Amino acid sequence: MLIDQLLVEQRLKVADLAEQGRQQQKLLQAENWLLGQRAKSFIGSAPGLMLSFTAGCLFQLRHNSSVKLLRSVVGFRWITQWF
Repeated sequence: MLIDQLLVEQRLKVADLAEQGRQQQKLLQAENWLLGQRAKSFIGSAPGLMLSFTAGCLFQLRHNSSVKLLRSVVGFRWITQWF
């Protein structure tokens, strides 16, 4: 009888934890969807388009010697700041 009561309590706890897990999963999915919507709206906005265009231009210039020099100098500054 005591064992049955303990098993019932454990089943209730497991059911409660399972429900909490489902709720958290739904919340996580909603937050991911909202983040995706915000990203899509940002990419379609003027700053997002400008950022995308700038990144594309810089990507095309990645083999340019002046861009390589700038990257190495900035990278070296980051390294020296960490140490």
